[in-house]
Amino acid sequence: MKTTYNKLVRDKIPQLIEESGRKQTSRKLNDEEYFKALIDKVIEEIKEYRETDNEEELADVFEVLDSIVKFKDYEPMHIDYLKIKRKEARGTFDERIFLEEVEDNE
Repeated sequence: MKTTYNKLVRDKIPQLIEESGRKQTSRKLNDEEYFKALIDKVIEEIKEYRETDNEEELADVFEVLDSIVKFKDYEPMHIDYLKIKRKEARGTFDERIFLEEVEDNE
């Protein structure tokens, strides 16, 4: 039986599949494909976390985000700085505020 995945997987997955006695087909993505696959992967991992509330799935979200930071050649400390800057300017999500509507002055 053949199962089609067509998704980004961790680096060791093809080797683990082969070691289990199964055959696999995989390829290395070009930059454009890789970036798109990373975005798809973070969405996938967030959905999995939402469904399971499992810490391992949340760790996967962080792993994919780290890969995006690395791929885009962003400086991790600068990302942390931007987080702090935005937190100071706009706050956090800790107070659970859900904005329902805004009425403009006419």
